[in-house]
Order: sequence, then C-alpha cells, then structure tokens
Amino acid sequence: MDKNTLRKHMTEQRNTLYKNNNFNELCLKVQNHVLKHPLFLSAKNICTYAPAKSEINVNSISQTAWEQNKTVYYPRCSKTQKGIMHFYLCNNFSELEKGAYGILEPKKSCPICSEDILNSPDTLILVPALSYSPKGCRLGYGQGFYDRFLAKIPQASSFGVTFTELLSNEIPADPWDLPVQYLVTEEEIQKIQI
Repeated sequence: MDKNTLRKHMTEQRNTLYKNNNFNELCLKVQNHVLKHPLFLSAKNICTYAPAKSEINVNSISQTAWEQNKTVYYPRCSKTQKGIMHFYLCNNFSELEKGAYGILEPKKSCPICSEDILNSPDTLILVPALSYSPKGCRLGYGQGFYDRFLAKIPQASSFGVTFTELLSNEIPADPWDLPVQYLVTEEEIQKIQI
C-alpha cells in the first residue's frame, strides 16, 4: 500500500476511533504511560502538540509538566518555509491560538526556542502521526515537518504517540524519514529496537 492510500485508510480508522465512546479513556491511558515514564520524569523540556481533529489528546501531559516546573514548547508551522516548524515556549493553554491548518499553535508573542537548547537528553518530544510501524516509522500528513525537526535534535528522546489499532506492519519509508525512539500506545511504551 502506498503512503497516500495508507493515509486515507488510517485517517478513516482514526476518525472511527474518535467517534467511539472510549476515545477519551484511550487517550488518558496513553498519557498515563508517558507521565510515569522515567524519560518524562527526568525531562526538563517537553515538546508537545495541540491535538487537531481526531489526534490523541495529550493536554494532561502539558498540564502536569507545567505543575512540575518543566518547560513546555509547542510547534508553529512556518508560512514562508515549506515543511519547516519551530517550537515556542508556552506557559499555559491560553498562549495558544488557531494558526496554520486550523491547529492551535503558540501566539506570536511566545518566545521561539532554538534547536540548540532542545538538542539535549533533557528534552522529550511527543510526535503525533496517523500511524506507526513497530520499527518506529511514522506516517504523517506528508509535509515532513517532524522529520526535518527530529533531524535537528538527535540527542532528544522521541515518543511516537498512537493507538494499538493504528499500528501498521509496514510503512513505506523515504530516505529522510526518521523513526521515533519509543512507541506509546494505550497498552504500553515500547523502546524501538534498531
């Protein structure tokens, strides 16, 4: 199955999950695994995302990170550079507003964070996707935002966030596709074996 066909299939599957009564419960299970993991507990910087449409809600991770005095960053997609996003410091949810693609992103008043600061073992990044393979390969939306960003911060830890039902045995990989280091589902967190 090519990437575009797989994207369509996984979008339909995720939308079906989103409409189920237990969607919020599944999201909470994913979040609880992250919140108990040693990499979250020791992280100083958390790069997260504002869930769009049927994406897994990770808002309680941000809330807990703020309560634990961690620094929380959200992405904003560049409107002038194709496939480029930068992360910005946010101190609470009120610092997010609707931006590119209708997704909540940091307000223009939020300070940008350099990749040098985030390229550290003290950084944990939560990476959304339509699907993941057991090898940590990501099926995104085809813009390459996360592949470009992850390439700039190789020392950070990356958690691919998904549901078990959205795992794909094989995802066609391009040379620039970067796998995540861990997969987080409602069932467990699994380190990717390379």
